[in-house]
Amino acid sequence: MPSQVSAPARAPFLQTPEDLIDDPALSDAALRLLQALVKLPPRNRRNSDAVATSLRMGKDKLNAARKCLRTHGHWHARKRQNLRGEIRDQRLASLTPLHTPDQIAEGWAAAEEAAHLGKDTTTSRRLGVRLVNALAWIPQPVTGKPAARPTRRRPPVGDKTQNNQTPHPLPACSTPQPDEGPGRLDGPLASYAERAEHLLHTLRRTEPRLALPTTDARELAHLAGHYLLRGEGAETIRAVALQGLPPGDIHAPAAFLRHRLLRYLPPLPHWP
Repeated sequence: MPSQVSAPARAPFLQTPEDLIDDPALSDAALRLLQALVKLPPRNRRNSDAVATSLRMGKDKLNAARKCLRTHGHWHARKRQNLRGEIRDQRLASLTPLHTPDQIAEGWAAAEEAAHLGKDTTTSRRLGVRLVNALAWIPQPVTGKPAARPTRRRPPVGDKTQNNQTPHPLPACSTPQPDEGPGRLDGPLASYAERAEHLLHTLRRTEPRLALPTTDARELAHLAGHYLLRGEGAETIRAVALQGLPPGDIHAPAAFLRHRLLRYLPPLPHWP
């Protein structure tokens, strides 16, 4: 099993480069704010004030953090017309420092493309850019009506040949379906589920909306334990569960976490 494993490629956040973490020019508050901003989904409804509130960051510290990021090329603003027709400041957060006009233009273009697509592109991941409160500027995609189902051609009455017989429905499959998730971790693998259950209980310390009853945590632990079994660490599970949470209440935290854990489940490792 590899000792150094990155987060899943489909995880809903951008990873912070080590040289940026070690940069003494950025204050701790500025780095925390930048990491929280770029970890938002490409289509998000949160501005920097809402993100700072979730970080328990006061107004003065927020202003100082934004000034520090702006000075070092990680925070940019421009005047644009939003979806309501108002002229407002559009904000861009960037892990890569953008200083020249060409670099800044490339960052805006990459962030807008990711917001339109609803997922990161190669350029947006390379630059680590995120359009803040993107849904105020980028319209939601319009979902069309499903196409009409084609009419099945039925055989003539009394025709019982093999080629014209209407097929019978397939029998139920005994193997788990993709939306059911991987199997339970029992026997020698039970330790992975135990570690994952303890981790799921600790989520309430960071985000009270994700507090789980013991029965739900024990059931989800078999799914979260597959992250550990496949070489991921506890931080990956925490990031998948906590990053980019929706505003407001989470009425079904167990169902919410199950959906996220299934969506970003890492693939099985390649054994040589």
